[in-house]
Amino acid sequence: MCKFIIFLASVGKIWYDTNPKGRDDTKKHPLIRLLLVFLAICLLLLWDSSHRLVTTDYDIRFSNLPEAFDGFTVVQLSDLHGAQYGTDNSRLVSRVAALQPDLIALTGDYIESPDQLDVTAALIRQLSDIAPVTFTSGNHDWASGAIKDLKQTVTDCGGTYLSNEAIPLTRAGETILLVGVEDPNSRADMIRPDALLQQLSAEHPDQFVILQAHRNDFITKYPALPCDLILTGHGHGGVIRLPFIGGLIGTERSLFPRYDAGLFQSGRYTMVVSRGLGDAPLLPRFLNNPEIVSVTLHKK
Repeated sequence: MCKFIIFLASVGKIWYDTNPKGRDDTKKHPLIRLLLVFLAICLLLLWDSSHRLVTTDYDIRFSNLPEAFDGFTVVQLSDLHGAQYGTDNSRLVSRVAALQPDLIALTGDYIESPDQLDVTAALIRQLSDIAPVTFTSGNHDWASGAIKDLKQTVTDCGGTYLSNEAIPLTRAGETILLVGVEDPNSRADMIRPDALLQQLSAEHPDQFVILQAHRNDFITKYPALPCDLILTGHGHGGVIRLPFIGGLIGTERSLFPRYDAGLFQSGRYTMVVSRGLGDAPLLPRFLNNPEIVSVTLHKK
């Protein structure tokens, strides 16, 4: 995208420098000048929308959160799609480190093809030096054909790959459960999220539960899951965001998607939808900066 913007700017400059008649036309016709200004602003916004990282902070209160986890911070990074922010994602890592997270949750769609495994490896190695890193798969990770290599990469680089399983998080003698589910693009014989959570609820009836997943359709598919917080991505913030309206294009090519970004409540749980970090296939971000999500848990 950056190269494309530079190319368009270069073409415009060459035209202006070599076309005296065109320069005269812009002086005679104010609308042409306005059009050029408008195009320049659009190009700057396109560049900004794909390169400037933003952080969204959520402070969420839960009545059943163990006291020891009051102030526990999870940084969520989603939908990287092989993108890089600085050499080896140095800008991204620096921004995450400044948030001082207790956990870093990677919620899928990190690779489009096997040649992007190195980008993911370099990122996870650095993030693992900041806080524990957990990873759940996305549809593009499975479609890449390199899911086995991705699982091994996550583990080799210090992360924990969660494949339809739960791990305990312990702090000052108290425990919560972190559950990670595979994307629906995975094998058909894998356990469904609702069945997995029902099973865990029967085994740990009073436990505070965080679900880490990729898809943002849990409220429509599973509105009454026995968990407290769901971290998802997949929606890319609607790719193009319109002021006062929100996302324009859903992942399933629908217009004005409902669960494109932000906080949503359903039954017992709160769902956080990240706008993600990388571009969607075919369409660049517009008015939709790549997003780092920081969720801090509080005892109500």
